[in-house]
Amino acid sequence: MPVFWRQSALALVLGALMVSCVSKPVNEADPKEMYEDAEVDIEGNRYLLALDKLRVVRSKFSYSNYGALAQLRIGDVYFLQDSFPEAAVAYEGFYELYPKHAKAPYALFRAGEAHYSDIPTTIARDLKSAENAIQWFGTYLSRYPRGEYSDRARDLRQKAYDKLAEKELDTAKFYLKRKKYPAARTRLEKLLELYPGSSFADQAREMLEGLPE
Repeated sequence: MPVFWRQSALALVLGALMVSCVSKPVNEADPKEMYEDAEVDIEGNRYLLALDKLRVVRSKFSYSNYGALAQLRIGDVYFLQDSFPEAAVAYEGFYELYPKHAKAPYALFRAGEAHYSDIPTTIARDLKSAENAIQWFGTYLSRYPRGEYSDRARDLRQKAYDKLAEKELDTAKFYLKRKKYPAARTRLEKLLELYPGSSFADQAREMLEGLPE
């Protein structure tokens, strides 16, 4: 047999073996088997397959530990796909359903992290994600001030604060250029009221002091 045809035949056999491995039947009556199979799919970057299996576990075994873990892993899979709004919903759902679960601190932190990751790169866009991130990081820190993720939560919360403060400062500068001093003052005062610990607070104070009456 020519080399080309031998290689083609080998590729077909390997392909068939891979498909059979990926699509092997799973016992949907066994949450442990379904969950572990979903984990294998996640490791293989087969996220859609993993989500399908995790959703089955979540819906059929919601009162079991695997049902809870499936809800959490759905958030992780969405996060891996950069689907941050969907990830946030999954993490928030986990915390609301299982607030006393051992993974509750993780879910709280990841909810904040998902919102933070969804913050637009430009301050010209809607920054609701920054507000949501601050809220969820704040909830985490109020419950677990010395928790595993507390340092990271404080760091990301500060960055979210800075993003919102930067937008207020940028708007104030916009009004200043057009000599709309009352509007600029309102924005600067809002920045100092809402984000006094931001990286832009000192600059806002200087601008406020230099405004004409």
